[in-house]
Amino acid sequence: MAYLIRAVVSCAFAALLTLGCSASPSQTKSQRPIVFAPGLGMSTLHVNVKPEGISFDFLVPVMNPDILSLEFSIGSGLPRGSSVKVAQWLSLEIDSKNGAARNWHGVQVAPVSFGENFAEECPRYLGMVEELASHGWQVDDTLMCAPYDYRYPPGENTFATDLQSRVTKLFKRKQQKIVLACHSQGCLMTLHALRTLDQKWVIKHVHSLFSFAGQFSGCSDCTSWAFSPGWNWEPDESFASPVDPTWVGQMALDLQHSVYGDAVLYRVGTTTYSAADTIRLLTDQGAIAMARATGRYSLSSQPWFQSGDTFGEPLPVPTRFVFGTGLPTVIGYNISPSGEMFPITADGDGGDSSLMNRSPMRWSPNSSCDIKELHGIDHMEIFTNLEAINLLFRIASQKTNEIACVGP
Repeated sequence: MAYLIRAVVSCAFAALLTLGCSASPSQTKSQRPIVFAPGLGMSTLHVNVKPEGISFDFLVPVMNPDILSLEFSIGSGLPRGSSVKVAQWLSLEIDSKNGAARNWHGVQVAPVSFGENFAEECPRYLGMVEELASHGWQVDDTLMCAPYDYRYPPGENTFATDLQSRVTKLFKRKQQKIVLACHSQGCLMTLHALRTLDQKWVIKHVHSLFSFAGQFSGCSDCTSWAFSPGWNWEPDESFASPVDPTWVGQMALDLQHSVYGDAVLYRVGTTTYSAADTIRLLTDQGAIAMARATGRYSLSSQPWFQSGDTFGEPLPVPTRFVFGTGLPTVIGYNISPSGEMFPITADGDGGDSSLMNRSPMRWSPNSSCDIKELHGIDHMEIFTNLEAINLLFRIASQKTNEIACVGP
């Protein structure tokens, strides 16, 4: 079965390669390279458990529903009888004093590769790849994936340095600045990289940033995952969270005061919690370790994040944002005495609230030009939406320093 899964993905991807190569030589030469950062759980991790002598690949089941994740891991080296141990291997140990997160002893986790094999690195995005290939981009040549260890927050994995290395090589080979594109959590990782890498390097090598529904300020409803059952191998398990309760990549970032203000995001009985009460909420709900991690990793305490959120400093390269609206989106929960969670919703794209998506207005020099809202487009469909794809195509095809607007 695992061989069949890999064969189907490989065959589909071979077709995309053929499609990409069908572009005319002049079109191929002119296409500006795109490096794409995927969303939470939608890139493949390679897991090495030294004490057990086990090495295998892993995809979060609920984030990759078209792939039988258990069989995928077994096909890459996971003994079937060891599948029950994977959740523990992938969980993070959070220091009891300073909240620092780290892998368990003897466990190594990293992306399977970086910018080498889009189909293996980010299989969820092959629909987007097909659309871009039809415009002449060459997979793994002018269109690459930039995966990362999504269990960690920005600055705690190798994403920024991996991105710099890949973009530098691509720039040297193609003699063109690179477009960085991203989806969801991948946009927060990219934002961090653009703010913390050497700014002269960024200006020289990066043409622009294009965001599909970027979670630039964390994730409000993700906080509940810290006190919910973790992921399991069944992608449609309604009571499981998409991630492990120890993964700090989205859960430890706090809730942004600048986005939500005093709005009630969680309510337990008569006790209410707003964006300023993240640590208190986690503590009250028994997620003590995650509360410590939030104290360490919260975005509002990070200078690189404050530069945009507090001081309104634009990025050194043009930025464009598209996201969906008009869909009810969970931003928090009413939690009953028995622990049942009833969602609190707002307008958004089904996965990101419109409030959160508008957060770049705090540092965008011209939001009417930079931001485009697409009515009724779902968070997990926007990266294959033709209007959004065509906007990326328009930006990436720009030959001058003047970058086209996407709004209003």
